[in-house]
Amino acid sequence: MNDELKVLLVEDDPDCRANLAQLLQQDGHLVRVAGSYGEVRDSGMQPDVSLVVLDRQLPDGVAEEILPEMKKLLPQAEFVIVTGYADLDNSIAAMKLGVVDYIVKPIHAGVFRASVARIVRQRRMQNQLCKEHEFASQVLKTAEAVILVLDLEGRIQRFNEYFTQITGWRLEDIGGKDWFATCIPGDERDRIREVFMATAHCVESSGVMNSVMTCTGRQRHIRWSNTTLQAEGGDVSSILAIGVDVTDLIAAQKDALQSQRLAAIGQTVARLAHESRNALQRIQSSVDILQLDIPLESDLREEVDSIYRASNELKETLEEVRQYAAPILLSREAVLLQDVWRRVWGDLAFSRTGRDAELVETLCGCDNLVDVDVMRLEHMFRNLFENALAACPDPVRIHIDCQCDGADWILVEVQDNGPGLSAEQREKLFEPFFTTKTRGTGLGMSIVRRIVEAHGGSIELGDADGGGAKFVIRIAKHDHVRGNVCVLASQAENVSSF
Repeated sequence: MNDELKVLLVEDDPDCRANLAQLLQQDGHLVRVAGSYGEVRDSGMQPDVSLVVLDRQLPDGVAEEILPEMKKLLPQAEFVIVTGYADLDNSIAAMKLGVVDYIVKPIHAGVFRASVARIVRQRRMQNQLCKEHEFASQVLKTAEAVILVLDLEGRIQRFNEYFTQITGWRLEDIGGKDWFATCIPGDERDRIREVFMATAHCVESSGVMNSVMTCTGRQRHIRWSNTTLQAEGGDVSSILAIGVDVTDLIAAQKDALQSQRLAAIGQTVARLAHESRNALQRIQSSVDILQLDIPLESDLREEVDSIYRASNELKETLEEVRQYAAPILLSREAVLLQDVWRRVWGDLAFSRTGRDAELVETLCGCDNLVDVDVMRLEHMFRNLFENALAACPDPVRIHIDCQCDGADWILVEVQDNGPGLSAEQREKLFEPFFTTKTRGTGLGMSIVRRIVEAHGGSIELGDADGGGAKFVIRIAKHDHVRGNVCVLASQAENVSSF
């Protein structure tokens, strides 16, 4: 380490000045000399000066008068006073002004060098502490891990910026609050408080995982390692917890497990559909004959019609599961998006009979083409429209806003004026088998997402203006996609089509 100091030596005695300068230079320090404070002021202060050796009695003032101004001009410097007239009061006054040493003339070379060496050691330690502080600050700012400090009562003392990024909590909002009541879900508080108490008694723990509430009420899953921080006397002063956000990992594990289950379902349904197809066909053929033979006004006709509807529902359920489990094979063609959704809206005319339902369009007017599988995209819009019609009381208003999103994408926003979605529905809407309906498999929106993603696009929930549900869809423009694409559903690998 470089222990060189930049020294300002202010001494009016030429011999003393020369001797001190020689000692400093022999020890490798850079020395600037002056005979008075006015000489220093006129030549200009050098802010990188780290040590000032100042004669107490100068021609233009005493050290106690000069020091306050010099300390303002050289805030990083240490000060040593040399004097031929030492007295206790002056020494105390100098020390109160921040002087690190007070040396009496005639100056002993060893004493002077020892004083400077002590300043060098202090500087070295200070620089090392600064570097460690900078390193720690950088780690706190950049590490993708939660760093949390709690006092022994479980109150929040500090945390790093990464915790704010993943939870939205700011230290100025929850600092000093109870960690367990603020950030831990109620069903986990007792367990995590026990871990905290054990850690406070110097029982280190690692691998502890629990949920943490974000400022919006959602939950993140954190895996913790916990230890104690000690005060100077060795007593435990606080708890340090370092956590890794494993929310995405847990989600990926769940998705992988779900994919395995869906693959098994796909294989099972494929076999079931193969075995059931002939039986369903025979049932429907027999029902068709019975419907011809039984008059409409007969009591038996209602039972026959019920059998027909039940067989159709079973057929539709099998088909919906098949669509989810089977690979998506795209046959693209260049079309206008508005032509696709207008055709779907027209096909739903029968479903809208007797209802006050309207499709309201806002187009950017660019008439950009998209390369899509028209049948698949019709399925997507049909699902969105049917859900809106089912959820919204009259009058139903479904707004479609279609705009260019940069040079390569088209952004389509579909919003209805229904009751909207709850927090649980927003979180689970695209999950397989999640449904709020009394009928259905809960695969509709999962299939919609697969269709959009198979086209290389995306679909997500937006924030609806004035209530209702809003879907934001990105589809590539015609110039951005070429050729037919075959996209296999990850959860249905090695599953043959029916």
